[in-house]
Amino acid sequence: MEEKFAAARKQFLLVLALSTVIIAATELAMYLKILKTDDFLWKDYCVGNFYVPLAINLTVVVATGIIINSPNIKPVIMNYACVIGFVAICTVVVTAHNDYPVLLAVFVVPVLWSTVFEDKLLCSVTHVLCQIGILQLTVSSSVLTKNGQIVVDAEDLARSLSGKRDMIATHGIDADTLLDLSTNTRTNVLWLNIILGILLVAMARLFGYLMLMQLQRKDTMLQSHEKDNMALEKQLLRDQMTGLYNHTAFYEFLDRCVRMKGDEPLTLAVVDIDDFKKVNDTYGHDNGDEVILTLSKIMQEHCGVDNYVCRYGGEEFAVIFPNSREKEARQVMQGILEAFRNTHYDWHSGSITFSCGVFQCGAYRMNAEEFFQITDKLLYKAKHNGKNQVCGGS
Repeated sequence: MEEKFAAARKQFLLVLALSTVIIAATELAMYLKILKTDDFLWKDYCVGNFYVPLAINLTVVVATGIIINSPNIKPVIMNYACVIGFVAICTVVVTAHNDYPVLLAVFVVPVLWSTVFEDKLLCSVTHVLCQIGILQLTVSSSVLTKNGQIVVDAEDLARSLSGKRDMIATHGIDADTLLDLSTNTRTNVLWLNIILGILLVAMARLFGYLMLMQLQRKDTMLQSHEKDNMALEKQLLRDQMTGLYNHTAFYEFLDRCVRMKGDEPLTLAVVDIDDFKKVNDTYGHDNGDEVILTLSKIMQEHCGVDNYVCRYGGEEFAVIFPNSREKEARQVMQGILEAFRNTHYDWHSGSITFSCGVFQCGAYRMNAEEFFQITDKLLYKAKHNGKNQVCGGS
């Protein structure tokens, strides 16, 4: 059975790979269509904005792919690798550009995506990593601000100047005053973006937490419904006395197995306890019930979970063997017979046995009723031949 989040991890890896391609294509298009000038050449742009980010992102994708495809790594570690890889690519994007609007967009995504794995700790770790990404961008942006390398938005500077109209009208404005206003505006915008970035990622964490809680509530409801369905199935399809599948379940499973058989083998065993009426009449129904329960337990122990063990009548049992040939099924039933007849009861000195017919469904088109009738005839053949035996069709 495939692990619960295996498909989600493959989707994560695909998103990481597509993101890497899209980022590289966008960087290239941005230079060719917007930034390329006689004064700004490719060699000034390529290393910090194209080659290095591309190399790091490809490394993240390859490393994540190796981790999630390794059979020796625990699934929870694979989940962490996916989300951390996503955060790493986001960090590369914002570091290459030192652009807070970009930051506000990208760091929200891994926080929300981390909820896919339904792990509260993973959501919290992702949140912390994204806040660290904001911190490193803040530091790098502060350095650039001090060096005067960040361009102030014209509207922001205009708003700052509009508050100084009286001073400008009276004294004019010199270069130093304009420089101070520009620096203050840069600083104010920087801190505003820092606060907005932190708040937005925190809100994404809150939203992700709520999503996670909703998913967990949904899982709880599904589990509750599954338990209810199992209880209902047990009530409708299980024999109340033995816990085996009942008459209705037997014919339903047999019909389904015959219709879906395909090229795989399918074998049926039909069992009837020998002289059971005599046991009931001589030793009482309580002791007869003990015999039935004893056989039920032995059959369950020998047949395993892959086969359908049924009680379709009073002392009549059947086993449907999907994917088993007649020879294999006969060996199983012979083992059951030996264990059953070697069982000793306090109220009975001899052995109690059963007769069994075993038949493998033919290659030609055979319906469930015909399949059962042929097997039942083999059961009566075993009875006719002296009972206490398993009779096959081959």
